[in-house]
Amino acid sequence: MRLNILTRKTLGGLQTDLTGRVLDASGNPITGLYAAGEVSGFGGGGVHGYRSLEGTFLGGCLFSGRAAGRAAAAATAT
Repeated sequence: MRLNILTRKTLGGLQTDLTGRVLDASGNPITGLYAAGEVSGFGGGGVHGYRSLEGTFLGGCLFSGRAAGRAAAAATAT
């Protein structure tokens, strides 16, 4: 049997807080930088676990996008 290795997903991402702010290596928020969806790292072992199927991240993408969007809007309003 011949196998070809490929990457399906990285199971990683940017570290964020609960409002979607991207954190630096020290754990401090980077001003004005927000992340949502799979790039925010919730997929790998988080909400759905390591054996999640493609397409099951939609709920997490919507939830994290909503939280990050609200936080970004509140930050620009001040």
